[in-house]
Amino acid sequence: MPPDLGPSFPPDWPGNPPHMAVTDLPLWNRIRPAFQSLVTAWYFDAAVGAGQQMPADIPAEMLQGLWRLSRKRIDAVGETPTHWLLIELRPAAGLGALGHVQTYRSLWERDPPDTKPVRAYLVSDRADPDVLQTAINAAITVLVV
Repeated sequence: MPPDLGPSFPPDWPGNPPHMAVTDLPLWNRIRPAFQSLVTAWYFDAAVGAGQQMPADIPAEMLQGLWRLSRKRIDAVGETPTHWLLIELRPAAGLGALGHVQTYRSLWERDPPDTKPVRAYLVSDRADPDVLQTAINAAITVLVV
């Protein structure tokens, strides 16, 4: 199942991203200027993966929305002319955050929207040294802001 990016936002869009957690928003506001000149568009809450099988008794008008919610969702996706940026925002990033980034990248690469390569980022206000080393081993860039 290819990613469902949802609506695009311009690189300098100053608003609060749709569905972004209140705890993630300060990290986003700190990191957005660093990427602004690189991206041509932002996407938020981008859905990847197959999602869950929906029960047969779900009303048809709710089915699409519930199915999209059951897919894994990336905090921010940046599109550049040459590659995609997958960004997970997490205060006090630990193993769970690293697992999210690895899963998102794997699902994206399984059925990408195009042939551009992907770069995975974990953005946090602090990170455990073991998580940092594991991220390096997995080709995930950790940005502590």
